[in-house]
This record gives sequence, C-alpha cells and structure tokens, in this order.
Amino acid sequence: MVKDQTGWCLLGVSLLLFVAVENGGAHPAHAKPVNYPFVVGFERFHSGMDDDEYLAGGGFILLNELNCVACHAPPESLASQLPGMLATDLTGVATRLVPLDLEIMIRNPRFAKRDTTMPSLFAGPDRDLDEVNALKHYLATLTYEIPEYGIGDIEKGRSLYHRIGCVACHAPELGYRPPGLPENAEIELAGLPSVPMNLADLYDLDSLTHFLLHPNEHRPSGRMPDFKLSQAEASDLAAYLKAGPDLVLPDNVTEALTQSIVFELDPALAEKGRGIFQEKNCSACHVAPGEKSDLTRYRARPLAELRTDALSGCFSDRPVGGPVPFYGLDKVQKRAIAAALQRLSSKGALDLNGEIDWRMKQLNCYACHERGGIGGPEVSREVYFGFGEKRAIALGRWGNLPPALDHVGAKLTPDWLGRVLYGTNGGGSVRPYLDARMPVFRKADVEPFFTRFPKADVREREGGSKLAALLNHGTEEAGKKHFFEGEGACIRCHDAGNEKSTEMPGINLASSAARLERTYFEQLILDPQSLQPGTLMPDPVGLDEQGQTIDSLWKWLKSLAP
Repeated sequence: MVKDQTGWCLLGVSLLLFVAVENGGAHPAHAKPVNYPFVVGFERFHSGMDDDEYLAGGGFILLNELNCVACHAPPESLASQLPGMLATDLTGVATRLVPLDLEIMIRNPRFAKRDTTMPSLFAGPDRDLDEVNALKHYLATLTYEIPEYGIGDIEKGRSLYHRIGCVACHAPELGYRPPGLPENAEIELAGLPSVPMNLADLYDLDSLTHFLLHPNEHRPSGRMPDFKLSQAEASDLAAYLKAGPDLVLPDNVTEALTQSIVFELDPALAEKGRGIFQEKNCSACHVAPGEKSDLTRYRARPLAELRTDALSGCFSDRPVGGPVPFYGLDKVQKRAIAAALQRLSSKGALDLNGEIDWRMKQLNCYACHERGGIGGPEVSREVYFGFGEKRAIALGRWGNLPPALDHVGAKLTPDWLGRVLYGTNGGGSVRPYLDARMPVFRKADVEPFFTRFPKADVREREGGSKLAALLNHGTEEAGKKHFFEGEGACIRCHDAGNEKSTEMPGINLASSAARLERTYFEQLILDPQSLQPGTLMPDPVGLDEQGQTIDSLWKWLKSLAP
C-alpha cells in the first residue's frame, strides 16, 4: 500500500517536472520537442501539403519506424520492406535511468520525452499500478558496471559537436559561430526538423559518455550510429550536452525531490515484472536482456485488417487502455498511415533505387549525403561542417561536406565499399581534410547497401574498360612522371602516400587502385564533370588519345596500393 502511494507521488512529481522542463531553459543545442512521435525520414520528406498518393510513402515509413509491424503483420509481399526495428537494448537501463525515470517511461514515456516513438501501455484509465510497479522492479535489475570517465571539457565538446557532423541530424546551438566565419556573415536558422535528444538530460555524465562510445549497443536499430569517438572526445561531448542552464523548479517540486524516497528492490516483484514484460508484449520491440527467446511479434490483427475510417485504436487522441498502445500521433501522421493502409494491396515491390532510397531515409543518410538529387546537408547547416585544414577552404563545398553517393556502386570496389559501410580494415576514409566523420553502423543495418549499390549502378560497369586494348602499353615510370611533372601534375591537388599536395588538399590517391573500379577511374580522368558535376578537377591535360597515360597512372597507383 505504501509503495502504491509512493508511485502516485512520483507520478505527480514527474508531471510537474515535465511542465518545468518545457517552460524552463533547455540545453541550447536541444531541438524543441514536438508533441508527437518524431520520425526523421518522415519529417524531412513529407508534410500535410502532400497529396494522399505521395503521403502514403511516408505512411509506410511510419509503419516501420513506429514498429506498427511488430504487432500487426504486413502482407507477405511487403515483409522484407517492413521488417520493423529492434528497439533500445534494455541491458543496463537501470544504470542509465533512476527508478523515478523508469516509472515515468513505463507509465507514459511521453512525460519524459514528448517526441518519443515508444508508445504507452499504461496511460489509459485502466492502468494497473501494481503492474507498473512490478515492471519497474524488473527493469531495476538490469544494471551493469560502467567506468568512471571523468568530467570532459565543455568548450571542446561544443566545438566537436559543431564540426564532425552531429548537427546534420541534431540542432545547432543558437548563436554559435564556427571558428573562421567572417564577422559580417549571417547564420541562417535551420529549417529542416532536428532530431531531439532530450534523454541526455536524464543520463548522468558517465552514462551519457558510455552511450556515446557504444551507441550501436544501446540502439541496435542503427538510428544513432557510432562516430568513432575517443574516450576524451566522448567525455567532452557529454560535458557539453549536459551543460544547459540550470533547471528552476517550483518550491513544491523542490521539496518533494529533497524528501528521502528510498527504492528497495523486491526480487519477487522483479520476477512478476519479468512475466508482465512478456504478457504486455514489450518483447515485440525489446529483447529481454538475458533471455534467449525471440521477439513476440504479430499478436494483433494483420495490417490488412485494420480500419482506417475511425479515430480509434492507435489513432485515438487519448489513451484508451487495454492492450491498445498510445502513440499520440498528429493529424498528418494519421492521414499518412491511413493512406498507406489503404494502398497495402496495390503496393508493389521496390526497385533497386527505391530500396536504396527507402533505407537511406530510415538511417537518415540523406542528412549528410545526396543521391539522385535528393538529400544532402541543409544549406543553413553546411557552415557547421568543419574544414580539417585551412587549405581545404579553397575547395569550397568539396572541402567540408560529405560526398554525394551517385555512381557509388560503380565507383568503389567491393572491398572498399565494405570498408566504408562496415568500418572494416581501418575504414575507407580518404578525405583527411574533412572534419565530418563517416559513422559506423552494425553490419545488419547497412548490408542491404552492399549488394544494392553495385546492382543499381551496374550499367556504368557494362562494357568494361574503354582502354582495355592498351592495358599493357603504360608503364609505372611514365605514370609517376605524369603525377609529379607537367602542367597537369596531380601532385598539385592530391597526396600520394607520404607525398603531400603542393597547392590544395585533395583525396589521397595512394589507395586509388584498391578503392576505385578501373572503368570509373578512366571516366573520372577523361570527363570528371560527368561523374562529379561542379568538381574542381580539371579536364585532362597531357593525356594522349590512346589512353597510354591513363594506363601508366593506374599502374603507378597500383604499385602504391596497400
């Protein structure tokens, strides 16, 4: 009885805290939370102004990213497109969140994070406080040891946040001016939606640092990838993300929080909560730590049997209780999902480029990369992508922005594509002048790209080398001479191993023969604008019509390849 009363007390405190956080100051780089589940692939490319046919495409994104397909089976023809996603790994959740926060997240996660995609099963009028308490005790057993990382440097964290690519997805800090920006240059406000990160406020410094070092372990869906931070960088970044203005609480909340509310773990309740975790179908989205059982999916009616003409069930504006989860969808999301459900039977399989586009929207690859005229960093955010060295400024947008992914399937060898996607063999970075980092994803998250990029761009490989008949005509010596000498000397802009460029930094060509497909290499030299419109790479100088110089260059670069 006492614990039930304590639970009500905690809920009251949490509600007041929620109001205080909304009205008080937040971290300057935190995006203002929206009042509905935030799905970045939907937010960037869809709005209420879309017609239903186009909006339905966004509805399919929502069906997957909100994990509707964890409970409602999609048609067999769409099973591969709508696999759903694995939710946050709960291992160590009680190390990251205190019992109060655990209870809030169980009862109604939107109290703690308004924009969360996690629905509530206990926000309705029939909520069972005993079940909530048991689940809290179960989750409270999920702890692990993390190191004491120490306190990082806030200013170093602020600089890191604004130059390695964090602001491609998250909000830049209002008023922050990147180093070297002319005093009279105005910074535009970001127009595209930013991914909120309000849970950072609930983690302590060590927990947040640990998360930043191991995001793929915490978020196995790949929606927050690994930026290969050093321990010092993660500590600095955590210090910055925790450095918001102090929260000013009402007196009654301060008094409630200062009271001694001791949580004592009850093993019997924890065991009961373990069972409720399965009964409430939490295991449709979360793998229960330490359990070998599979996810318990498809317990509700299939997608094809759902009604779209009533604001009931998951479409309800208020929690209805029972087994129905409450998402708090907004009108545009409801309309998009309804449009998608109405088109289930006519939804065909995606072609290769459609599959790539679908996956790039899910993983938010478009935040940094363009492909087919879609995506790339928002113009107002480009200023936050750092130049690794001053000379790179001369390259313009090529010197600080991640490359477009057009032709990438015809460009990179399978080995190098794997380096880029999986981070194997030291990764595939060849642009040391970029501060932006290519993050590392779990192999399962990006493996579809490994097969689909080459297939989608296969036509560019057909026909083989245009200079195939001349493969034996060039020499390493001639290639080396062309690289270092003459009007078109490559050394002016490109490094080659330890040899540094003389004028401006370009891609280090030492790995070119291992990195590039031969046909792409030839076309890039003969007609660079056809592959990279706007590139600063000049038209060929000093190349004979027979292609002997190209063959010589390739042979010399091949001798440098690791």
